Amino acid sequence: MTDDSLPLHPGSYVRKNVLDPRGLTVTEVAKLIGISRPGLSNFLNGKVSATPDMAARLERAFGISAKAILDLQTEYDAKADKTAGAAQKARTYVPPFLNVQANDLVNWFTTTILARTKLSVLLRTLIHSTGRDLQKVDFPGNDDAERAGWDGFIESSSGTPWIPSGASGWEFGVTADIKAKADGDFAKSVRAIKSAERANITFVFVTPRRWPGKAAWVAEMKVKKLWKDIRAYDASDLEQWMEQSLAAQTWFANQTDRPSNGVRTLERCWSDWANVAAPALHPSLFATANEAWNGRIKSFLAKDDANPLVIAADSVEEALAFLNQVLATPELEQYMDRVLVFDKAGVLPKLAQGTTDFIAVAHTREVERELGPYSTSLRTIVVYSRNATSVEPHVVLEPLGFEPFTKALEAMGKSRDDIAKLTNASGRSLTVLRRQLSNIPAIHTPAWAEDPRIASGLVPLVLVGAWDAQNKADRTILSHLAEAPFEVLEKRILDLLRLNDSPVWSIGGYRGVISKIDSLFAIAGTVSKADLDRFLDVARTVLGEDDPALDLPEEDRWAAAMHGKRREFSGAVREGVSETLVLLAVYGKNLFGKHLGFDGEFEAAKIVRDLLVPVTTRKLEANGRDLPLYAEAAPAEFLDIIERDLRAEKSEVMGLLRPADTGLFGSCPRTGLLWALEGLAWNPTTFPRVVKILGQLSEVEINDNWANKPIKSLGSILRAWMPQTAANHEMRLKAVSMLLDKHPAVGWRVCLQQFGDYGSRVGGYSHKPKWRPDGYGFGEPFKTWGPIHAFVREMVKVALSRPSYTVEMLCDLVSRLHALASEDQARVWEIIDEWRNAGALDEEVAKIREKIRVTVLSRRGRKKVNEEGQASLTEKAKAVYAELQPKDIVNKYEWLFRQGWVEESADELAGDEMDFRAREQRIEKLRVEALTDIAQERGIPGILALSEKGNVQRQIGAHLVSGILADEQIEDLILQCLRPAENYSGRDGIVAGALWSLDEDRRKAIYASLRGKVAEEEALRLLLLSPYRASTWELVDQLSAEARSRYWVEVVPQYSFDSPEENNESVRRLLEVERPRAAFASMHFKLEEIHPPLLVQMLSAMAKNSQDKAGEYQLHDYDVRRAFQLLNRNSDLTLEEKAGLEFAYLEVLARSFRGEDQQQIPNLERYIEEHPELFVQAVVWAYKRKDRGEDPAEFRVTEGLEHLAQRGYRLLEAVERIPGQDKATKEEQQEKLAEWVATVRRSCAELDRAEIADVCLGKLFSNAPAGEDGVWPNEAVRDVMEDLRSEDISSGAHTGLYNARGVHWRGEGGGQERELADKYRAWADALQFTHPFVSSSLLMSMVNTYEREAEQHDTEAGIRRRLKH
Repeated sequence: MTDDSLPLHPGSYVRKNVLDPRGLTVTEVAKLIGISRPGLSNFLNGKVSATPDMAARLERAFGISAKAILDLQTEYDAKADKTAGAAQKARTYVPPFLNVQANDLVNWFTTTILARTKLSVLLRTLIHSTGRDLQKVDFPGNDDAERAGWDGFIESSSGTPWIPSGASGWEFGVTADIKAKADGDFAKSVRAIKSAERANITFVFVTPRRWPGKAAWVAEMKVKKLWKDIRAYDASDLEQWMEQSLAAQTWFANQTDRPSNGVRTLERCWSDWANVAAPALHPSLFATANEAWNGRIKSFLAKDDANPLVIAADSVEEALAFLNQVLATPELEQYMDRVLVFDKAGVLPKLAQGTTDFIAVAHTREVERELGPYSTSLRTIVVYSRNATSVEPHVVLEPLGFEPFTKALEAMGKSRDDIAKLTNASGRSLTVLRRQLSNIPAIHTPAWAEDPRIASGLVPLVLVGAWDAQNKADRTILSHLAEAPFEVLEKRILDLLRLNDSPVWSIGGYRGVISKIDSLFAIAGTVSKADLDRFLDVARTVLGEDDPALDLPEEDRWAAAMHGKRREFSGAVREGVSETLVLLAVYGKNLFGKHLGFDGEFEAAKIVRDLLVPVTTRKLEANGRDLPLYAEAAPAEFLDIIERDLRAEKSEVMGLLRPADTGLFGSCPRTGLLWALEGLAWNPTTFPRVVKILGQLSEVEINDNWANKPIKSLGSILRAWMPQTAANHEMRLKAVSMLLDKHPAVGWRVCLQQFGDYGSRVGGYSHKPKWRPDGYGFGEPFKTWGPIHAFVREMVKVALSRPSYTVEMLCDLVSRLHALASEDQARVWEIIDEWRNAGALDEEVAKIREKIRVTVLSRRGRKKVNEEGQASLTEKAKAVYAELQPKDIVNKYEWLFRQGWVEESADELAGDEMDFRAREQRIEKLRVEALTDIAQERGIPGILALSEKGNVQRQIGAHLVSGILADEQIEDLILQCLRPAENYSGRDGIVAGALWSLDEDRRKAIYASLRGKVAEEEALRLLLLSPYRASTWELVDQLSAEARSRYWVEVVPQYSFDSPEENNESVRRLLEVERPRAAFASMHFKLEEIHPPLLVQMLSAMAKNSQDKAGEYQLHDYDVRRAFQLLNRNSDLTLEEKAGLEFAYLEVLARSFRGEDQQQIPNLERYIEEHPELFVQAVVWAYKRKDRGEDPAEFRVTEGLEHLAQRGYRLLEAVERIPGQDKATKEEQQEKLAEWVATVRRSCAELDRAEIADVCLGKLFSNAPAGEDGVWPNEAVRDVMEDLRSEDISSGAHTGLYNARGVHWRGEGGGQERELADKYRAWADALQFTHPFVSSSLLMSMVNTYEREAEQHDTEAGIRRRLKH
């Protein structure tokens, strides 16, 4: 019965006037008019609207007027829109599609294992594809179907026949006992939810089985009045509901592998793409793309756009897989459930006539052509292979970066070696990767390889690999290889680019093959002997080219291109050709041996020989980056060449081992050679030769900061716990023995590295061959301790059985005692004993004794060993320490005086080991006792001998005058130090230590006594070594005028902590001899102590040329800035005086030269604001007249004052304050600025510098703040600029704004530049009506600059990703 307030639905009208009078069933009528039973049932029950198609079918079968049916529908719709019942309004009738029957649902859901989780996905798809105004849909699919709470929950502001209006909680089950499940879920939900909430929730129960008792159950439950409403759906209802949803029909057909008429869901597209490999391809392969394009996809889905979204990738299949992944988020799944992918033509038009409740994806060009008529009513997406589209794609999928690619393959369980192999083989293209991993032969071979025309056209491109189409040499070489003009090749590339899964790429001026190995195998059958011969010619030409950058000094080579020193062939061609050489060497015989008689390894060896022989250092450097590939192409030949050179009288290879600059742009000449050797060490057959070569190279001590040195490579290759070679345990042991035999010092270092090295568990991977399988599966840390311990054990055995030992070797063993077993420790003590008994030198004995004290007996040494082992080791070490007493008294005590800090043995550390005062007193006591003994036994010569052993001469002097020596002995010591027998500078330290430790009276008495015995020159030296105090200066004043002056010129001034007056006196005296920098340096941390006039004097003097020795006193900018802060508070100075000093220190104070936030030239900027003529003067200094004429006398730069040009330029760079900014109102600000600018422009025009003055003003304006409205520039500046409308001012402001960005870290691509462009565009839009000139000439010009840069960075990033270097 229909609601009285609504007119009759046409379905009810047909039932009443056609079916009932004729006694026809729904099934019979459905057959008669040719549509599905659920479709007709939905119409007759008022659940869907009448369409012209349905009305026409009824008219043909029963003579009932089609017009009458459609009029009824119109009347019904009009009334329904105005009533509350509209929530349950009927939906459009959907044309018949896949005809899913209730029995199909029952059969599948009762037999499939994942029935419950799949039912959740089906319901979610039905809801998303037929629902209206859905606020919330929570139907967890697939892995998340089992959870607490509702199985599903919906909030919808308008209902449909299937989805209740408002909130509805859904429960579903697939069990056979439907009523028990429904009762259980009902009771559970009632218990879980409060009565007040239930009053607003509709309870819905769903089963995919047929449920005869459904209506009775619903009626029974409604009586309880526990919910707003109650519904139950079974298989028959689902059949009718699915009739309304194309997406749900397609999903079900895809799930059950039924024919789906050339339509797929995205879920099916993903499984078709990912499941060709085992394990399946991982979703994280699209993590980067999802992040990059998520926003673009969202904005497309959020607004109704008549234009399709165009997605491009290496293949259309990859684009579809991406689409599935990018929509597989909770916020976008509502769209994913409505997406249908159309694989064949002819289906979409039929479906789109009836309904547009889906999102169409055109997989083929034929389907795309069908979209036209529906573009306004239907949301559409088109997928293309990368270069096949004539329009600019909205989304372009790039090859993956190294890190995300690695992470995704790790998630698929791939090893490091597998990942390296797949990286090289796929070029990190997901389409090629899928092909490489596929276990389906048809997918493994690309479709284009089956076309012989395409395959033979690819040959020259594959052999070169990558090239720069704008490089003349690259074009010539390609034409030669292809025997065709370059224009023909470019045309061929354009055709290839349009292929799905195209083998080539093109970005900017660069072209290349996506995966060389993939393509080479695919086209091998079409390669001729002539092609290969031509390639070998090309390889000789390209790789034989010298590197002109080597003509430049090393520090300038990074800028070789600027100096015009670059190779003719691009780096891309060079790398591509050397890679092909390796591929031909490794796979050539297999691919071309039989049918072409080609031996790739033999040919590669010939080329490598031609390229490197005769060997020169320059040749090796020129080929530096290619050496690892040459070694991989011809391992035996490469090693022959290196070994031959190392046997020669003058080795050229050794030239690569010179120290290299580690600056920001420095490069290391030996890297290529070491990587080449590391690559060859993986193969057991070449391993011994590599170890021998590296052993010889490691003998050269290289003093630079580069980590890659031969000894480091050797250490990695032979590392006990993670060897970077496939050579077995025995071979590695033999290798170390060989090193010990042939290169003992190197062998010893390698041997020691295997045990007792802290941090030896840190180790990197060595270079691995790119294409040879050498080392595959090797190089990871051992998973068990067995092989590690076995190797270490052998190394210890070798270390403890050398035929002889030096003192350094014994010290090495002592420092590793903690890592040895007790029997090995005993052997070390034996070795030391034998060595000592064989007549060791007293000095060497002292060395070993000290090593034992510091490494075994010290607190740090003890911490390294477990307690049990420590006790016996300490006991034995103490005994040996006592035995190793040196005979000479100086050697005996030398350990106390080697350096300021003495590492004490644990026994010497009594009580709290961190009590530094007690510790210092203990050391002092030991030192005093030692010096007393030496003074008694050997006198002053003994003390002087001791002072030469270390660097604590000052402490020795201080201790000697504190009770060890009498005054006469002190005088004697000082005289001996002043007059050394041989040149030894350390003795000044003894004198200074003594003089600074004596009290004032004793010091004066000793000086007075010595004064009569020494010349004035020596007296001056004594005073220079004396404390820097007034008492010393009194004695200086007694010297001759020349000696006095020399004292103040040579003395190193010191700050006095207890006498500000002395400090000011020091500054005054130093200024007299023109040493302002020395004065400033001595006072820098207490500048506030200096009298203000002296501070001004000092700063003025430092700005001029002074007598300070060049480089002796470095001024720290921070201190100078602090001095100016003090100066600023000084009210005695005029604005002009302060401004003058700030001008002198511009580089230190102005932000533009410091890259910091704070500007520190307030007085100078204020002065310029009041005196625009200074700004004019700066312009005149910095820039010449346009007519090259003469300036008036007061502005002229005369001979010898050329440096003013630099000062003027600097001043213009530094000033940032906009005149008038501190005025009270915007009007006053604008007035002041306009007046100031007018003065500057007028004066500069008179001096013939109008244009450059405008540029400088623009640069100043670029520092303006934003206005009160948040728009840049502020009101005063924008008004002045608009009034003047000067292109030059805009140009200067543009330069200033652009340069203000400074050095910045950047991510990949042009994202940062786009953000900046958006910022300037927003400002330009805000000013386009009020200040059109500022908006167009400055702000929009900034937008254009940054958009251009963004495109350029995108292109460069794309090229970098493809070239992989």
